[in-house]
Formats: sequence, C-alpha cells, structure tokens
Amino acid sequence: MKRENINYLAVGLFVIVIMSAFFVVVYKITGRTGPTDHYFVTYDNVTGIKYGTPVSYEGYQVGQVELIEPVRTKGATQYRLELAITQGWQIPADSIARIVASGLLSAITIDIQEGESPESLAPGADIQGREAANIFAAVNEVAADITDLSRNSLRPLLGNLNGQVERITADFHDLTTNSIRPMIEKINKQIDQPEIISQFQGLVVKLNDAADRLNVVLGNENQENLALFLGNMKSVSGNMNELVGRLDVTRTEMETLLAKVGVLVGDLNGLLDTNDEGLKSSVAHLQKTLATVSAHADAISHHLEDSSRNIQEFTRQIKENPGTLLRSSPQTEEGKLE
Repeated sequence: MKRENINYLAVGLFVIVIMSAFFVVVYKITGRTGPTDHYFVTYDNVTGIKYGTPVSYEGYQVGQVELIEPVRTKGATQYRLELAITQGWQIPADSIARIVASGLLSAITIDIQEGESPESLAPGADIQGREAANIFAAVNEVAADITDLSRNSLRPLLGNLNGQVERITADFHDLTTNSIRPMIEKINKQIDQPEIISQFQGLVVKLNDAADRLNVVLGNENQENLALFLGNMKSVSGNMNELVGRLDVTRTEMETLLAKVGVLVGDLNGLLDTNDEGLKSSVAHLQKTLATVSAHADAISHHLEDSSRNIQEFTRQIKENPGTLLRSSPQTEEGKLE
C-alpha cells in the first residue's frame, strides 16, 4: 500500500512538472513575458493578422496583437489593432508600424520601424501604420488585366486585322486582274503599233535637238557672256541693297522731320491758344485801320493826283529854263488867277 502511494505521488509530480513546462512554453510562444504597454495602429486591410500575431521592433520581438476592432469612418471600414508591447519600451513619435513577411511562406508580423524623433510615444498612443504590399494580390490583378485585355481588346483587334487583310488581298487581286493586267496588255498593243513607234522616235529626235541647242547656249563661247551677265546681276543686286539701305535712312530722316513738324505744329497751336486774345485785338485794330484808309481813299487819291500834276509842271519848267532853279520871277496876276 505504501509503495502504491509513492508511485501515485511520483506520477502526480511528473504530471505537474509537464503541465508547468507546457504553460511556460505556451506563455513564451504567445509573447507574454511580463508587464506590457498598449499602443494602437489602424489599417485598411488586416489579411493574415489575428490575435497573437507577433509585433517586432526593427526585427526584435517586443509583443503581440491583443485585439482587432473594426471601425467605420468616413464611409469606409478600417481596423484598429491593439498592440501589447513590453513595458517601458521606447518608441519614437515618428515610428511606422508595417505589416511585413520575411518570405513568401513566412508568417505575417507587424514590424515597427524606428523613427528619428527625440520624443517617444506615451502608452495608449497611436502608431502610424503602413499597409503591406501583397504580391499575390498584385499578380492576380495583373493576370485579370491581361485576361481582360486579351479578351476585350486583342482578340477583336486580331479579328478586325484579319478582316482588313482579307479585304486588302481581295482588292489587290481585283486590281491586278481587272485593272493592271488589261492596262499592261493595252500598252503592249499600243507599243506594237507603227504610229506610236514613229511618234516616240520623233520625240527622241526633238529631245536630242533641244540638248544640242542647250549645249550651244552653254558652250565655251557663251561662258564669258554668262559670267559677265551673272556679275552684272550681282552688281545690280548690290546696288539694290545699297538703294534699299538709303531708302531706309531717308525714311528714318522723314520720320524724324515729321516728328519735328508735329512738335512745331504743337508749339504753334500752343502759341495760338496762349495769344488768342492779343491776335483778336490786333485783327480788330487792323480792320479799323483798313476801314479808315478806305474812307479817305478818295481824298488821298485826289491830293496825290494834284501833287503829280504840280510835279509834272515843275519838271516841264525846269526843262524849258533850268535857270529857274537859281532865280525866280514874281508871280503875275494871271498866275494868281490861275
């Protein structure tokens, strides 16, 4: 009886040790190694992430995912993850939590990429999240795009191209059969006619004659004349260029003169505007003077006529008797009466 009790005690101790070791292993596997701080991160897609997913810091495991909570914001569903991280672990404020996988067949983990900020996040703060690049989803999307392209674009394009090639082949066959071949046969028949041959020979003769005349024109005897003509043309071109330059200079001088005339006209207009009252007064005085002269014109004309007769008479007496200038005779009664 005593031996059986000892056996039961040994078996019980062994079971207790095994169970303790099992719980320790499970505790290690789940990442629970001591007190933790909780942080939060939000993703649009959490494929492959579940409770207990490891959380590492630059590849070093520091915790695990504790909770995944769907959140509806701005008409879209996002997922807010609660991360349990070793208590006291310093995480810079600009750190980024990325969803990564070390290989195609590796488990997905959340790796925190260390930032450069000197400030650390307080427990309960949100860490900036970054989605993982899903290679298989990208490959599936590319495959779907290629399938859609081949089904909706390439296949109709090839069908249309085959139809176009068939139509072009048929048109070319019709062209060669109904157009080119009869035209070639007609040309062969016309070439065989004597009239066509004689006309062609005449054309060749005319071409030879024209070539001979051209050789005469361009011969050695006319080369000097042609050179002289080209030289004269070059001289004329130079003279024309010089004339154009002089015309440009003349145009510039005319523009300057017109500008000066414009300035002069402006000055005259200003002068007239300034002396308008004085000019009006001068014109009024001139009009009065002309009116006075016009009123006494008859008397002035009469006196001028009398003076002219007196001068004529005096001149006649001097011609008849030049001594009259030295002596004079007393005036007679007849002279007085006159």
